[in-house]
Amino acid sequence: MPRVLAALSKLSPGTLLAMGLLLLGATLFEAWVLVLRQPLGAYREAAAAREALSAIERMTVAQDEELRRASARARQLADRLGAELQAPTPEEQLTVSLMRQLDQAAGRAGIALTSLKPAARRQVLSFEEVSFEVGAQGKYLPLCRWLLSFEQSLGKFATVSDLTMRSVDEGRQVGLSLRLALYRPRLAGGGEK
Repeated sequence: MPRVLAALSKLSPGTLLAMGLLLLGATLFEAWVLVLRQPLGAYREAAAAREALSAIERMTVAQDEELRRASARARQLADRLGAELQAPTPEEQLTVSLMRQLDQAAGRAGIALTSLKPAARRQVLSFEEVSFEVGAQGKYLPLCRWLLSFEQSLGKFATVSDLTMRSVDEGRQVGLSLRLALYRPRLAGGGEK
């Protein structure tokens, strides 16, 4: 220690002052770093947590949208399958069921179902084609919407042919007659006759 004091006494007062200031500055800098280290670490953690929460929120929103879309697709598929996968029914039940479905759809569209008569039946591959003569009356656009809704109410196994439209009620309404063919899976024994 005496040697250090002897060496320091040989230094000029300016150099000694500069070294003292340098030592004081280094001590203050280290103290400042020690004081700021904890808040800086907390800030970095908060920023990382905020980014993680934003990513989770974006992912949750995307999952909610996908869930809504999947739910809508499932409802559409259930409705379509409900209409398409009905078991073959006797002729009278089929006619009553068809009349009820068409009448409900016509009521929703604001048109009147005027007739429904069974027509020819025939075998087409593994399906039985059951035809009906259908008559309806109403305004032109509601009739068109009613025709477009056949796939929703009757399924994809229904087709429309022999479509005829004519003016009725002195041109205020349109009369529609069509042939509707439904295709039902045949029973293993060849189907009903």
